[in-house]
Amino acid sequence: MIGVPESMSTYVIRCNSPADLQVRAAALFQEHQERLHARTDRLFAVLLSVQWLAGIAVALWISPRAWSGSSSEVHPHVWAAIFLAAAIDSLPIALAIFAPGKTLTRHTIAVAQMSTSAMLIHLSGGRIEAHFHIFGSLAFLALYRDWRVLITASAVVTVDHLIRSAFWPQSVFGVLQPAWWRWLEHAGWVMFEDVILIYSCIKGTDELRQIARRTAELEEANACFEFRVDQQTQALKQGEAELRLAKEAAEVANQAKSEFLANMSHEIRTPLTAILGYCDVLREDGIIERAPPSRIQTIDTIRRAGEHLLSVINDVLDLSKIEAGKLETELIETPLPRILLEVDSLMRPRLASGEVQLHTFLETPAPDRIFSDPTRLRQILVNLVGNAAKFTERGSIDLSARVDRSGRAPQLLLAVQDTGLGMTPEQADCLFRPFTQADSSVTRKHGGTGLGLTICRRLARLMGGDVRLDYSRPGEGTRFVVELPLMEAPDSQLIADLESCSKERTRGRDQAPTTLSGRILLAEDGDDNRRLITFHLARAGAEVEVAENGELALELLEAAWRTNRPFDLLITDIQMPVMDGYTLAQTLRARDRDIPIVALTAHAMTEDRRKCLEAGCDDYATKPIDKLALLATCQRWIEQGRTRHGMASDLKKTMQHAALPVAARHEALRSELADDPDLAELVNRFVSSLDGKVARMRARFAGEEASELAVLAHQLKGAGGGYGFPAISEAAGRLEACINHGEDAGRIETSLTELAAQCDRATAGHRRLGEAVCDDSDREYAS
Repeated sequence: MIGVPESMSTYVIRCNSPADLQVRAAALFQEHQERLHARTDRLFAVLLSVQWLAGIAVALWISPRAWSGSSSEVHPHVWAAIFLAAAIDSLPIALAIFAPGKTLTRHTIAVAQMSTSAMLIHLSGGRIEAHFHIFGSLAFLALYRDWRVLITASAVVTVDHLIRSAFWPQSVFGVLQPAWWRWLEHAGWVMFEDVILIYSCIKGTDELRQIARRTAELEEANACFEFRVDQQTQALKQGEAELRLAKEAAEVANQAKSEFLANMSHEIRTPLTAILGYCDVLREDGIIERAPPSRIQTIDTIRRAGEHLLSVINDVLDLSKIEAGKLETELIETPLPRILLEVDSLMRPRLASGEVQLHTFLETPAPDRIFSDPTRLRQILVNLVGNAAKFTERGSIDLSARVDRSGRAPQLLLAVQDTGLGMTPEQADCLFRPFTQADSSVTRKHGGTGLGLTICRRLARLMGGDVRLDYSRPGEGTRFVVELPLMEAPDSQLIADLESCSKERTRGRDQAPTTLSGRILLAEDGDDNRRLITFHLARAGAEVEVAENGELALELLEAAWRTNRPFDLLITDIQMPVMDGYTLAQTLRARDRDIPIVALTAHAMTEDRRKCLEAGCDDYATKPIDKLALLATCQRWIEQGRTRHGMASDLKKTMQHAALPVAARHEALRSELADDPDLAELVNRFVSSLDGKVARMRARFAGEEASELAVLAHQLKGAGGGYGFPAISEAAGRLEACINHGEDAGRIETSLTELAAQCDRATAGHRRLGEAVCDDSDREYAS
């Protein structure tokens, strides 16, 4: 927590100190008075000058008649008075100019001003009108707001009247023999005005003091406020620095967490590959048929324990990716019946030893193809069915799907209902919390992390839906419902049951196992995994050579190229000594070695997989290896590599001369799925839509709509592989990567040209075969 410095509280006490306020108020009052006195001094400097000039005119006009009756002669004493007035005014004017605001200056001005009034009365012959000049002069002197100036001025008037009434009474009162009370009358009027003016000066001075105090208080308040603002600013800057350090520490911790998860994944998945793989080898060995049941049970127990450990690891990693916001979902065309049947076939063996039946069916007709994330959808259903199996010792588990079109948007509702233990309301409240299970006894019996439902709900929400508990009653069972937005694929068909789909899958499973033909180089530093993977590849028919690190693999590859016996495929582990898989792939791509590369990684994080592709790998396989998936991947890339190798020079020409005819650019490209009568029509429609897709992408590129172009590339990347065109999927992926990484327009245009070339190859291939092509290029079949 950021605290207020101790100096701040000390400053607050100082700001509120009356002594400090009084000192500052006195200083401000003094400043105000000095400015007022200086301004008034300058005012009187002007006034004295004007009075002197005006006095000359008045004296010349009035004085002769006042002294000589009808005679118009100017008496010499008038001229003397004019020069005397100039002498009297010169000193205060000089002081007002050179020493304004001084006490001497204003008292000198007061003497000069009253002397001027006395001289005017003298020159006018004591006329009563001239006496008003005294009252006006006293009023002007009150502008100083200094009662002592009025006392000085009144003293001058008093002395003047006493002297002149004794020697020249006619110059004061206008008569030779004035009454004795005339002097008292004049003094009384002056004293009367003095009382009023002195009172106003005192009140004005008090107002000045109040203004000064309020100004001092305002200044102190402003100073305190500014100080507090400065302190708060410093505190905020300190807090900002602390937050920045905390953020950096959090980022370092997050990076450390990611590295820990990646390393943990690698260190655990690598031995799991050997454990699960050799269990399969033992199971497939003909000798096992003569082994005692206990031996077979031991092997199955090892396999189940390994699968359970792998499930726990996957749950922890998935939750970590979700919380870090790094788990990605995709939206591609998904065969809904196949997903349901795959979950059924995967989970049914787990229930074979118990008294539980698994029923998978459709409650309402549903589309055979939808847009969704098949991997995450399968994961959610497997998790829910597996969770139901834990709590159901006998009875049944129903996996059902139905379409709800009653709302604004249609929804796909997938329900998992069991007849197991059920839950109390208190137990139900604990659901969807990480690392929490409703019944701890089940955890001890069946294991688990308590992450399954949490992951299911978060995955469903990432897909735009949700997972909810529909109902649960103790002793009666539980029903979970997965709600997902229903997005039907174009030209999808409604199916009423899964029986026909199940027969098609059965025919597919009865096909011959995958066989390989070609030379494969395996770069793997682990002895166990190297022997296991070599066993599977060799058993499938491939010629396999091994290397313990990337450097040895690079030497074997170069030697094979020199002897004109190149490898058809490179399978490389990512973490190896001397030279890792990333460096190996980057080195090969830098040397323009066009060999398919499959990364073998135990890293389950999305960014690690993306890093593999960015390093130059064509695909990746995750440890523990899935034998069938690995063999299928190898078969696909061996065939694709041979095709790609034969067309390398043509591809380079296409990137440089995009305007050449299709037939002159590339060898035709076709999908093996077109050989399936049930899929041929879908493949043909997808191929017919490619021209429209490329045209839209070129329009987006021309309009500099990078985000829209990235979306179209992402959609085509997902659809290309699904329809049996991995080359299109790869090219679209490279285009998407260029856009997302902010590459320049030239690189993006080159990637777009390469993608267009692959699409042209597919179109040309299906035209040459005479396949039926539907003219609906404006439709979208990719997610």
